[in-house]
Amino acid sequence: MSRPVLAFLLLLLSAVVGAGDALEGTWSAPSLSRPETPIVIGLLPGGIATEQVGDYRGSGTWTLEDGAARIDWGKGWVGLLRPMPDGGHRLLTWKAGSSLAGPPDDDKPAVRVEPAGD
Repeated sequence: MSRPVLAFLLLLLSAVVGAGDALEGTWSAPSLSRPETPIVIGLLPGGIATEQVGDYRGSGTWTLEDGAARIDWGKGWVGLLRPMPDGGHRLLTWKAGSSLAGPPDDDKPAVRVEPAGD
């Protein structure tokens, strides 16, 4: 493999890994099912996703898809945590069985939850 091709592949890989690293962490967004209680989402290394809404806890998996974190929840819901051009993030969610080609069932702002002391 030529050096320019190898350099390009390494640059491409670092961009993909960097995008995933930027989304790893803890996020908060308003909940569709409990508007008074935020949903707290954890995007953990290895593609593990966690969620908590009040006393409810769930889990799933996440992957990087076109710069967004696609979250496949254990109960069939699908979420996309998408970076926006203004620097913010949106959490789009589709109910179990809904087509991702159609409009999301919910679209709300999401914010990174910083650990205490940061």
